[in-house]
Amino acid sequence: MKVFNPGHFLRHISMPTLREFTEAHVLNASLNIDWGQSLDTLPSIVIDAVEALDNSLQSSRLEVSKREAIKHNISLWHDDLRRAYMMSNELAIKEFQLACQGDAMVEDAFATRDDREKSIWMLTFRDKVFRDAELHLAFQAKANGKYWKKHRIQAGLSPCRDREKLESFCLEVAKLYKKEGAGESTHIELSERGMDSSIQLTIYVEGPVTAMAHFADNQFKRITTRIALETALVYHQHSGIVETVVKGGAKNHTTVLELFGKHVVDRQIVPEEIEKKRYQLNALRDGMIEPFEDWSVYGVEKVRLRRARFTPVRSTGISFQIEASADKNQDDAIRIALQSLKVEYAFETEYHMEGASIIVYLAATAENKSQHFSFDLYSSGSSTIKNLSARNQPIAHAVLRALNVIEAEDQVNEPRQDEPRTNQCHDTALSTT
Repeated sequence: MKVFNPGHFLRHISMPTLREFTEAHVLNASLNIDWGQSLDTLPSIVIDAVEALDNSLQSSRLEVSKREAIKHNISLWHDDLRRAYMMSNELAIKEFQLACQGDAMVEDAFATRDDREKSIWMLTFRDKVFRDAELHLAFQAKANGKYWKKHRIQAGLSPCRDREKLESFCLEVAKLYKKEGAGESTHIELSERGMDSSIQLTIYVEGPVTAMAHFADNQFKRITTRIALETALVYHQHSGIVETVVKGGAKNHTTVLELFGKHVVDRQIVPEEIEKKRYQLNALRDGMIEPFEDWSVYGVEKVRLRRARFTPVRSTGISFQIEASADKNQDDAIRIALQSLKVEYAFETEYHMEGASIIVYLAATAENKSQHFSFDLYSSGSSTIKNLSARNQPIAHAVLRALNVIEAEDQVNEPRQDEPRTNQCHDTALSTT
């Protein structure tokens, strides 16, 4: 399911998880559900009850304040289900398990539930852990992106938990966005990862006034709102690596780190920027026919270049992109480029590969089902590898090594799941609330 639908999602949530979530939710006070009904029909009963409550508000004689409160709780219901849906994946479940090691209640709950039920159970009973994992994966979405940078500062610093100091840090960061029309209101969240002792600070600043069109009470309306401007910082205490997601260029990244030193760790910081390792994409020009090491041990059957973008070596020239079919038996993007361009020699010597999309075909399973996954790379060092599942990430690295895109000792700042990470990537918004 690519588009979230609350009804579809709840049909996959069985008892007792469905009842636990519903009874713990603030909306439950407005619902009247007979939990003695058949287990097969309960998801539909809950869905219908929420829809009926929503519809009844149109003609209800309730006081305005109470009607608005119920509408708010219904919106929370849908938002919580969407959050659980977004976190019902392998990476999120791994985060939950790492954060709750030794928690017998969690281990017992996870033993009999699928990923969707595990996610909604965590939101119900371990909401702080759920939120920390949500923030961490949201940060991964921005890593290697346009607003992300990585620096090295002193290791072993102890970020404070004092709300007054954190709020002061937050207010100073907000001043960076004044020229963007930012307002006065701010919010900051602190989350920790037990796996590598990293600490994440997520800051929300009241953004400029934005006009939005929406539907309310079955009427088309225009409203003005102030969408939050998002900034985040992750500090790895053992290594001194600090990652930041900040809008406004390199100067703002440096300023945020200086403010972090002043308000959060009470230490003057002189950050040293760490450049991303570049991908040697020109190594993919052979069409990926002959890998330089055996990748069959990873269950990989074939690898193709799904998409390739080329830029001229000189400043003058035309950049272009070539896209191939996803069919593993068709020519890949390099073969199409060599066949289509009139002068192959000029193409090979005067153009660099700037970006690539690689598709990996895995060997058929016992059920004879073929599987594949894909990821994007850019010569600057950015990638979408962290969007992949925990199982496919090491396969992607093995493929890149086999194709000489990275050296054997390079992990392009993306360590295995069981190692401390210094870089994250998972393509979602920084905030999910």
